[in-house]
Amino acid sequence: MSVNVSTNGNAQSASLDLSAPDSFSSPDKAVANYDAIYDSALKSIQQMLQQLFAQEGPIDAGGADSSDQSGSGMTAQSASGALASYMHENGINTLDPNQLYQMAYNPKSGTPSAVSDAAKFMLENPDTFNQIETHDVAGADGIAGVNDFDWAAQGGLSSASNEDDTQSMDDPMDLDPTDDSGAPMDAQSASGAMSACMRDQGNWTVDPNKLYQMAYNPSAGTTPEDSAAAKFMLSHPDTYNQIETHDVAGADGIAGVNDFDWAAQGGLDQNA
Repeated sequence: MSVNVSTNGNAQSASLDLSAPDSFSSPDKAVANYDAIYDSALKSIQQMLQQLFAQEGPIDAGGADSSDQSGSGMTAQSASGALASYMHENGINTLDPNQLYQMAYNPKSGTPSAVSDAAKFMLENPDTFNQIETHDVAGADGIAGVNDFDWAAQGGLSSASNEDDTQSMDDPMDLDPTDDSGAPMDAQSASGAMSACMRDQGNWTVDPNKLYQMAYNPSAGTTPEDSAAAKFMLSHPDTYNQIETHDVAGADGIAGVNDFDWAAQGGLDQNA
């Protein structure tokens, strides 16, 4: 059979001839030939996606936040493509905020810089990650599968936005990071809110996964200000990294209440 893979934009279409041989000398040889054809097809598709991202340039995710604070040139679509490709190549089925943080700030040996940039992009744009991980199953559990990133890499975010440009204002993901006075949050006020919330709830440490839950799937007793503070930390991963590593190096992603106390008392300004 013949499989044609095409994309919107200017990327050239790739045609893969998957015609079965007329005959096989043995079943084992048939399986081996099929595996080789499959591997070749997968590599061709990945190369075509990379070419598409290079030609298309920045693409608005359509309503979802899509800023690139690190200046890597990533967009929601290209970051999704980089993560999907890396996951396929390394047998990774799912990613959560903790894993994204490790890929961005404490990557394993051999992790391409583009993959670290893509992981950081998702941290900087939690609304985008939320839209990706919940596009097929609601619930905001913070776990995105490789199929979710495939969907976004193929333009799913833009299509979803065109179908529905409105979201409920009651959804925590729509909260702008503001304090209870209505003023925009900064690192110091967000740290103060985090410290107070953690003490009130008896939580002495948080990590990116917990921040995500506070922002997008808050438990009973979590105030809108608490959710906004958590979302601020998610969307400013460099600030969070500075807070959680100010006393102990290592970027393990775990910040203690004492770390937020330090930042709330102006520690970040003293280190600037």
